[in-house]
Amino acid sequence: MKKYLFLFSFISFVSVSGFSQTAKDMFRKAMMRVEYGDMPGAIEDYSRCIAMDQMFLDAYINRGILKQQLKDYKGALTDFDMAIALDSTFVRAYNSRGQLLTEMKQYKEALGDFEKALSLYPNYVNAIINRGLLKSDIKDSIGACNDFNLALSLDIKNKRAQQMLRKYCGE
Repeated sequence: MKKYLFLFSFISFVSVSGFSQTAKDMFRKAMMRVEYGDMPGAIEDYSRCIAMDQMFLDAYINRGILKQQLKDYKGALTDFDMAIALDSTFVRAYNSRGQLLTEMKQYKEALGDFEKALSLYPNYVNAIINRGLLKSDIKDSIGACNDFNLALSLDIKNKRAQQMLRKYCGE
């Protein structure tokens, strides 16, 4: 009987202590769920993280990326917009929204986001590559290859830039 009482007390303690988790704890838990492929669970945990700390910008971005992967474009756009509204200099938010808008074939708006990201951080290799992919989508092969080459000149070991050069530019 004592053994069961101890077990019950321990489970109760763990349950109650779960309420004292921080936003960072919830963020880490969400990232672990992503590693195990539990996207809906990760979205829930990112939402809890945001509920605990509405300024946790990476939680908005990561949740938006998951929503985008699940084809919830409206939800993803809302998350990226919120991150930008909270911090208009958050480069990753512009890049992520640009990728989403490219996928939605809203090329003019996407290009604006990549340009904004690059005006804030000119050497942001991922934004340069993503802008190159957008240019490829709109059949600007010279512009695309220029961006892939620029990305590679900034990070000579960047495998993604190397792949894009081979795939789109024959280099």
